[in-house]
Amino acid sequence: MKASQIFIVNIVAGWCLLASVNYGSAQTKQRDSQPGEQINVTADKLSISESGTQIEATGKVEIERQGTTLKADEVRVNRTTQDIEAKGNISLDDPEWKVKSAESIQLNLQKETGEIQDADLFIEQGHISISGRRFQKLGGQTYHIDDSFFTTCLCESGPAPWKFSAEQTDLTAGGLGIIKNGYFYILDVPVFYLPYAFFPLKTERQSGFLFPTFGHSTEEGFRFQQPFFWAISKSTDTTLAFDFQSLARIGFLNEFRTLFDRDSDFQLQTGYFNESLRQREQGDIVNRTIADPDIPVDRWGLMGTHRYDFAGNWLTYSDIAAYRDDLYTRELIERHDLTGAQVADIRRSRFASSKFGVFRSWGDSHFQGEWNFYQDFIQPDAMTLHRTPQVSYWGRKGFEEFPLELRWRAGGVNYIRREGGDGMRLDLRPEFLIPFRTSSYWFGSFSMAPRQTFYHLFETVRSSDRNLSRELLEIRGNLGTSLSRIFAWNRLGIGRVKHVIEPELNYLFVPSITQSSIPIMDGIDRVNRRNVLTFGMTNRFSGKSLHPLADPLADQDVEPLNIGTSSDVRELGSLRLALTYDIDRERKGGDTLSDLDMNLTLTPTSYLSFGFDGGLDPGKWDVTQARASVGISDPRPIMRRSLDPDFNRPNSLNFGYHYLTRGVNGFLADNANIDCIANPLDPGCPSVVNKTTVGNLVLGGLYHITGNLLMNLNSTYDSRENRFLNVRAAVKILSTCECWTLTLGMHRDINPDKTSFNFNFSLLGLGTQRSSLN
Repeated sequence: MKASQIFIVNIVAGWCLLASVNYGSAQTKQRDSQPGEQINVTADKLSISESGTQIEATGKVEIERQGTTLKADEVRVNRTTQDIEAKGNISLDDPEWKVKSAESIQLNLQKETGEIQDADLFIEQGHISISGRRFQKLGGQTYHIDDSFFTTCLCESGPAPWKFSAEQTDLTAGGLGIIKNGYFYILDVPVFYLPYAFFPLKTERQSGFLFPTFGHSTEEGFRFQQPFFWAISKSTDTTLAFDFQSLARIGFLNEFRTLFDRDSDFQLQTGYFNESLRQREQGDIVNRTIADPDIPVDRWGLMGTHRYDFAGNWLTYSDIAAYRDDLYTRELIERHDLTGAQVADIRRSRFASSKFGVFRSWGDSHFQGEWNFYQDFIQPDAMTLHRTPQVSYWGRKGFEEFPLELRWRAGGVNYIRREGGDGMRLDLRPEFLIPFRTSSYWFGSFSMAPRQTFYHLFETVRSSDRNLSRELLEIRGNLGTSLSRIFAWNRLGIGRVKHVIEPELNYLFVPSITQSSIPIMDGIDRVNRRNVLTFGMTNRFSGKSLHPLADPLADQDVEPLNIGTSSDVRELGSLRLALTYDIDRERKGGDTLSDLDMNLTLTPTSYLSFGFDGGLDPGKWDVTQARASVGISDPRPIMRRSLDPDFNRPNSLNFGYHYLTRGVNGFLADNANIDCIANPLDPGCPSVVNKTTVGNLVLGGLYHITGNLLMNLNSTYDSRENRFLNVRAAVKILSTCECWTLTLGMHRDINPDKTSFNFNFSLLGLGTQRSSLN
């Protein structure tokens, strides 16, 4: 009903074009008082009174102004009283709204009042149809509608699947809408009576209940969630939800959001669940090798983020994630209001991370201070290191008169944990870099970086000395060039292809030093001797269109949804190869070559893409790790705009394969808490190290079976264990009148081991629509 208010405001503005009609005759053009605005008036007869105050047009009257066209049998205008009256076969066409039919219209532009009789209105945005016996605009921004109907259904024939009706409707802009004697209809059958109801008409967000969600799970039983949206202020709101799972738990969820300014915001999601309805929580635990596999009765989760810009370019930020137990993210993260990709990332993570920090930049120099806390889901939290805090200052400075660049990075950190080595560390690393260019083709640089690292240990490792230091020197050099050539192609809509080759050679030397008394807290604490050469080769391909971009649908009235903008030149692909040669191993007769790193990206067309990222052992010619993907999307334009975003997406199919050879520590993928030093005969300890650690096949796709039915599928298959790790499948139905959707979904997981069925029903046009396929 809020849409009717918007429409009447628009129609009053639209009829203002009549007030500026001047003298003329039939089939003439008249000009509005505003410069540059033209009014076209067409009628069988156009007459003006002797005083010039009365204008009357009769017989197929058509008035057009700035894309808005009024048609009627009769139109009368009184310039003195500012009264406008139109009768007979009235219609009004505007790019954003329409009067499909009306018996009569009376307006007074001076008082800003008016009345429309027996009208059928349509608003393009939201597909909103409103009909009523009488529409009245009273004084100010107040409206009244008698015997009205409202729906978003676009039915060519037959009754609308759903609609609202009201005997009387009163609307106040910026205030409330009041319904008296209203009904909710399904196929012209009243199913719900509203004797009296009110709803907000403010343009700001408004508090109220949102659509509930329903589902069923083999382990959790019937699932129901009812959210409530609370608009606290113009910049602050929260969503509260009651969550019920008949065989598992009762819970409450909350998402709080506030916006301080354009660049500063705060969000916090919390959840609490009581597991008293659960009967076999210990039997539901799939992986008992984790350090803490227990499920408590009371469970909670906390996730949040904030960014705040202070004056002087100081930025404060935080990202929070904390959970009562280590299985919360496995079992309950999907109940939070997150996207499918966010849920998948959190469920795959082996730890939760929380950080609080401040950042400041001065041109080429930067400062950052940060506190980091971690919650390990696999190993004991007592051994988890936390940074409290970590302070870094880094930057660079060039010299105009001398080809020298000074770079620096200084970092201090305080590591703490309950068990194991920890302490404070200060790492100082200045670097002196000399760039050079030997000709128009060859360029490179040479650098030296002395490095000093100081430690004060709270718990020592292999030494009683708590104060330690380490001195290193890093020497680097690189040499490269860039060559290109353009070839005629004349295929796939591409006239020419540019090929760029960028070979490079890098050298790194780091002397050896004893570091066994220093605890390993992160990668800085172990810098091994390096004396290596790295050869790299990058190939880049770009293409120029054969013809300038032309719209093949320019003559059609329907706007396609998935024709993206493109330029004459686009990237077609790239291939990078890199191989490292160890000089020291050559002297000792060892394996001198590293894995050959390969990175391939191909996008020969806008609807087809390939990707490969992997490593190849040049000795055995075995693939040690790989990640491959193929993506296909339907290039045909989508000619129909739907209120549901999923029906505006093209057909697509994606394949992926992830492969990783089991290395020396690969057995830890099965049990990260196994101790093979203390128990070397444990069955989980490695006996064969050439087994695959990861071998997953990933499949995803969306397919429009018909214009009103689509299917979505995402799955991961473990070729190592010959089983599906997860399956996500959904079928979505759009009504023929495009005003409701029904989504039936199925989720199958192995950790936790459960199958869930979800049901989602939505009336389109009521509120913001989002994808229900995640």
